[in-house]
Amino acid sequence: MSQKDQLASTLGQRIRELRRKRKMTLIELSKHTDVAQATLSRMETGTMVGTVESHQKIAETLGVSLAQLYEGIDKRYSQTKHLPAAQERKVTAKTDQMKCELLTHEISKKKITPLLVSLSGYGKSEIEQLERGVEKFIFVLDGSLKVILDKEEYNLGCEDTLYFDASIPHHLVNPAPKQARLLMTVSPSKI
Repeated sequence: MSQKDQLASTLGQRIRELRRKRKMTLIELSKHTDVAQATLSRMETGTMVGTVESHQKIAETLGVSLAQLYEGIDKRYSQTKHLPAAQERKVTAKTDQMKCELLTHEISKKKITPLLVSLSGYGKSEIEQLERGVEKFIFVLDGSLKVILDKEEYNLGCEDTLYFDASIPHHLVNPAPKQARLLMTVSPSKI
């Protein structure tokens, strides 16, 4: 569903909810607002958004401000998720040599999966190959890292980055005795 379709659907549901709360029919709302009944119907079903002018008339007729009519439509704030450092993180993969911790909640609703990867000294990950269209980004926080992408090798130090297509077979190797820590993101979300 496109962002415009989602906006139309959410706004339409809000108008219908307020109209029904006031025990008003579409015909009555149309008469009070001078907005065609068919237009109001399409707005309520989410097939059209309408204009700010029509929204203002609808809000006034339903006894709410325009801000109240739009309340809850902007989902950006409700999608913000904070995970304090003190809160336990979900471990998505763990071996003797590597641990991956999920850095957010509800990954099925996310477009990006952020992970904290810890790789023990001289440790390595399993070879991984994700489906086409999945991308990875790595930022080395501590230590050093060798990323092997099929036949290519990339040596990364602290604060180095690598962005690649995760459908290429790849794995991580820590070439040093000190633990390596890295921020890895996967997009779209695939865990």
